[in-house]
Amino acid sequence: MSYRSYSRARGYRSSNYNETRTSSALLLPPDRDILEGLGSSPLQELQRPEASGYKDIKLKDFQYIGSYNWTNSNAPTIIVPGSPPEWRDRTPPFSVPRDSGPRFVDQNGYRMPQLPLLPLFRAVDVIAEEEATDTFDWSTVDFVTDRNSLRKLLRWIQNNDGSTKEFRIDTQLAGKRTVLLNRWEKRTRENADLSIFTYGISFERENTTPAPGCEGSSGHHRVVQYDFDGLKLVVRFEVDACIAAPRATQRQPKPSTSVDDLSNILSGMGVSGSAGANVAADVTKDIATELSVIRAGTEVPQSSLVEMTTRSKNWVHTFDWADAYPQLFLSQTSNHFLAAHARGRFESITKRQVGSPEMKQIEASIQPAFRRLRQALHDIQELVKAHGQRGRLTLVCREGRLEIFERESQESCLPDSVMERFDI
Repeated sequence: MSYRSYSRARGYRSSNYNETRTSSALLLPPDRDILEGLGSSPLQELQRPEASGYKDIKLKDFQYIGSYNWTNSNAPTIIVPGSPPEWRDRTPPFSVPRDSGPRFVDQNGYRMPQLPLLPLFRAVDVIAEEEATDTFDWSTVDFVTDRNSLRKLLRWIQNNDGSTKEFRIDTQLAGKRTVLLNRWEKRTRENADLSIFTYGISFERENTTPAPGCEGSSGHHRVVQYDFDGLKLVVRFEVDACIAAPRATQRQPKPSTSVDDLSNILSGMGVSGSAGANVAADVTKDIATELSVIRAGTEVPQSSLVEMTTRSKNWVHTFDWADAYPQLFLSQTSNHFLAAHARGRFESITKRQVGSPEMKQIEASIQPAFRRLRQALHDIQELVKAHGQRGRLTLVCREGRLEIFERESQESCLPDSVMERFDI
């Protein structure tokens, strides 16, 4: 199954819970041109790497370092650590309505179009402050990226007939070695395609409950770090749901109840303590970038994370694990729920765990692609490093070819105060 058909089938479940309750469509701007802001011709074409060696790629030193939920306020506001929606574990059969109305394609890009990576850094800051750990050493990181960008590169690697859906990834060098991969989408929101019947968003809404402290929020994003065969990656990804633990065993966030507490957080964000005196005790705000932080929600264990997928019962047997498994692997999402339905009436839910023998066989079949991804990341890093900190390179995949363009603007994807963290 192509990336286009797969994406449409799963329905871009990065949904705003409030918005998906209405069937009225939004009047959205036209799609952006994938070449907007780029030079007139590519600098070069990046070649697909060949698989080398037989060593399996394992994710070493895996660690959770941050998480957040977006709120639905007009001003960009995140809840840290936030919490994923909790799985209700309903017993089939049951029915859900057809997907309708608008949904997010890329909520980070929608809410902070100029600085889509910034919430990642803010979440890591707050978690480090709460846990009283040392400041995260960003200078040792090779890539800061969304899981989405890694999956797009994998699809390019695995596809040889030119049918890969076109994509764009903006890059920037931070410090001497760190490559920032910024997600770029033609649209950050879209309306449901009424010419097809999908039920993924409704299934997610009807089978989860917002976690305490996260009511009304939209989209839980988790940030992890790991060693990808010698490359240190910081990866952000969205979580569909979690299997809730008993309340007594859940780790609650440390509350902020004083101006002193606020000053400590704000100083880590490059904002003066005097600014903190004017905001509520449980909210901090980065005045320079207008990103507010609310401290609420609950950290959940990696083993509780759930990825949910829906399919017609007539097509569930054709589920494309070659495309879907990397989504689990690159974020170490532990549980996959595949729900089969007949026109919205769900008759079965197959639950799989990443560590099961079946899933290990799937992973083994994809290992050559992971090895090629490792080589592709190396090639991209060397290219970005060669163009230096003032270089602004963009990867554009069209008709199966991955070309390198130079961006016309010298704007940075992060504030100077954040970029300085990468200096050794």
